[in-house]
Amino acid sequence: MPARRTSYVLTKTAERDFREAKRWSLKRWGAKQTRLYFKRLHDVAEYVAKHQPAIPHRDDLSDDESLGVYPVGEHYIVYTSLDASHIAIVALIRQTRDVPAILQANSFRIRRALDAVLKAVKKYGRK
Repeated sequence: MPARRTSYVLTKTAERDFREAKRWSLKRWGAKQTRLYFKRLHDVAEYVAKHQPAIPHRDDLSDDESLGVYPVGEHYIVYTSLDASHIAIVALIRQTRDVPAILQANSFRIRRALDAVLKAVKKYGRK
């Protein structure tokens, strides 16, 4: 069966964040609630990708104009636009954490991860 097409890609950092969030969710809520929560994360990521222009920039969370921050459940999805209907998710951060400090401290890693995603998107294109 072909892989499900999405309007977003995950950086390596975001992949790690999602794995950690899954472990955290399984411990806290169990398998059924974790599945529902991750479906919600997926649905919100799709929504963000499709409605980027209408989503206000969160200056209180990110001073980087190229990064968007969108709340979902107990997390923030940190993303950047790839085009009008696609995003790259660069991080998934729990809302209880100091998001501005995390983004600032990891700005080099975030930029490097984004460069890798942009290079792959350019090389392989998007179907």
